[in-house]
Amino acid sequence: MSFVVSARKYRPASFDQLIGQDHVATTLKNAIRQDKLAHAFLFSGPRGVGKTTTARILAKVLNCEDRQNDYQACNECSSCNAFSENASFNIFELDAASNNSVEHIRSLNDQVRFQPQQGSFKIYIIDEVHMLTASAFNAFLKTLEEPPPYAKFILATTEKHKILPTILSRCQIFDFRRIMVKDIVHQLSAIVEKENRQMDEDAMHLIAQKADGAMRDGLSILDKILSSIEGPISYADVATQLNVLDYDYYFRVVDACIKEDLPQLMVVVDEIFKKGFEPEQFLLGLMEHLRQLLFIRDVQTTELLDLGESLKERYRNQTEMTNSGFIMTALVILEKTDYELSRAQNKRLAVELAVSKMAYMNRVSKKKTRDEIEAAAAPPTPRQSAPITTPKSTPAPSQTKATPAEPQPPNPPKPPSSKQVPLPVRTPSPKPPSSAESKKEKQATPASKMKAPSQSLTPKINTNIDDLVAKIKEEDAAKKAASSDFSVSEIEAIFQKKKADTTSPTLKSALENSQIKIEGDAIIVRTPADIFGDLIKQDLDLLTFIHESYPDRDLSFKFMTDRAAFPDYEPPKKTRMLSTIEKYEVLKKKNPDFEYLVDAFKLKPS
Repeated sequence: MSFVVSARKYRPASFDQLIGQDHVATTLKNAIRQDKLAHAFLFSGPRGVGKTTTARILAKVLNCEDRQNDYQACNECSSCNAFSENASFNIFELDAASNNSVEHIRSLNDQVRFQPQQGSFKIYIIDEVHMLTASAFNAFLKTLEEPPPYAKFILATTEKHKILPTILSRCQIFDFRRIMVKDIVHQLSAIVEKENRQMDEDAMHLIAQKADGAMRDGLSILDKILSSIEGPISYADVATQLNVLDYDYYFRVVDACIKEDLPQLMVVVDEIFKKGFEPEQFLLGLMEHLRQLLFIRDVQTTELLDLGESLKERYRNQTEMTNSGFIMTALVILEKTDYELSRAQNKRLAVELAVSKMAYMNRVSKKKTRDEIEAAAAPPTPRQSAPITTPKSTPAPSQTKATPAEPQPPNPPKPPSSKQVPLPVRTPSPKPPSSAESKKEKQATPASKMKAPSQSLTPKINTNIDDLVAKIKEEDAAKKAASSDFSVSEIEAIFQKKKADTTSPTLKSALENSQIKIEGDAIIVRTPADIFGDLIKQDLDLLTFIHESYPDRDLSFKFMTDRAAFPDYEPPKKTRMLSTIEKYEVLKKKNPDFEYLVDAFKLKPS
């Protein structure tokens, strides 16, 4: 007996055996049960999802002489046997790719006029119907709209947008979906068991992902794997046959990034390229690996992953050594590299640079996490802002005395020789007793309890809502009174002090040519030119000092350019370039001997 491919050997024979198209099967069975079957159907969807198979099942059920109670074919009557042997005189399968002319459609129209020789219906299954020409579609319109009561048309296509709207309006349209990975895996598992073979679950998942939602493609890949490998089939065997990079390489890459082991990282990347994989393929696979690491962190998103349980457990183990910030930053790096890779002259170098950046993102993310923990555990300090300093300046003497000594890092930076010019320290206004008491309570609270400050504001069941609202209003009023000194004059004083302290002439000019206006918590800075606003924006020490001076306010800065608000401002004049003759005249005035030099060498200025 000749070999039969799995796509034909295990083709569904009833509605219940359809894979991933329950919505289509249920609708057709209900239409048969209620005797409300349309005369024309259009099955559209991707390749290999069961369009032609469903059309055959429907044709078989309609002509079955002993239809079952569940509206399935009996598979025993003469009509079912003739259909199974591909010898039915009432079911016609046409390929529109080779029968797409007007003459073929006219021949079909002539055949429709004759009643069925056996059974109740003459059924025409036209595959790839979008291949018909416009003239053939027009010749088919009348027959499709008003066929004889015994004629049924089932059209199948992968490109519904190419079909004329007049044809679509005459058909009952069913949209077939891509088959889910879990459904393909379930079917592959059943076929492997029937074939008396053994295959890893991860290997079947890889085949299902490679099938891209098409059951026929998945079965074709399965036939290839079964014929090429003897004995049990592992994930590595399938990955080799499909030329897919083993997920073990991605785990090794991420492990090397976590450990900041750059030499090991380069060794793994070299192994990948030696196996013949393209840089684009490696980047896409690594991004997919990081996406799965991100999804595995939460129970809800874990269900979105089409992975085996053993592979999910390995992802969980690796994600415990990372955080979301590291994964998201790595994805941004890889996405940017993938976008720029098509223009890169040395693609391997671009990939190596991208993974090298990932290796040191772990250090950055750890530092941020450590700083956040220390900031949350530190007790709140009084509202007294530190002086504005440049990054190379030393701490002020007053601050050194006020704050307790902190442990120094192993290699502390050397203090620079630049001098620090502190801004005036603002003295906060006295707060009402209620605010002061709450502040003392916060200072007395241990660091472990300060991680969830919102719990203390949660009202109990027996809490009086009116008292709670009054307390909140009282605290808001206290905060407002404490920051009542927030005014234009205060901000202008800070600007003037910064102007006196800075050594940058451009920043001095920007601060001098600026006007302050306050609207709520917004500080509006007007300047006569865009360059002045940009200079003030870049001075982060100044902006940070203002924010820290008013911690109870949600401050924001808005920079506007208003030339009319500065009538005395004169923009700098552009220096005009002198011509050769003008340069000659200027030099001759400065030195009379210059003219003698020009004449001695017989030079002629032009």
